[in-house]
Amino acid sequence: MIVCPWKDLGRYAPVIPGLEEAVKLVNSLESLEPATYPLSSGNKVLVQQGTTKAAEGQLLEAHREYLDIQYVIKGGETVGWAPVETLELSGEFNAAKDKGMYAGHCDFMDIAEGYCYVVYPEDAHMPGSHLEVPQNYQKVVVKLKV
Repeated sequence: MIVCPWKDLGRYAPVIPGLEEAVKLVNSLESLEPATYPLSSGNKVLVQQGTTKAAEGQLLEAHREYLDIQYVIKGGETVGWAPVETLELSGEFNAAKDKGMYAGHCDFMDIAEGYCYVVYPEDAHMPGSHLEVPQNYQKVVVKLKV
């Protein structure tokens, strides 16, 4: 997992294929209305908004084909994180959606406005959560094939 200000994410371009194209598209967005924007190689950018959910009782998610970059544009969220290998798969992995849901212990980190985090297939994560008080957020999720 990588956590950094969005403005610094570009330094990881040598190790994240497709990052430059995604950053260029995100930085050029004129509207932050919820939408999906296709990128090359089956990658995509999603603009989302909502209110965080209580972390208690939620499962973590993980992907096998894509990494996620989640960039909080407005508001904030708390993200849960744990190595997939320490968790138990809850149900079957949905290959069509490239998403598995996992149960087990995780650590939490607050993600402030202007920051982003990168989660790889080995990183189970619980995005859009809160531990105490719900928060409204607007964010971009970038999905890049690994």
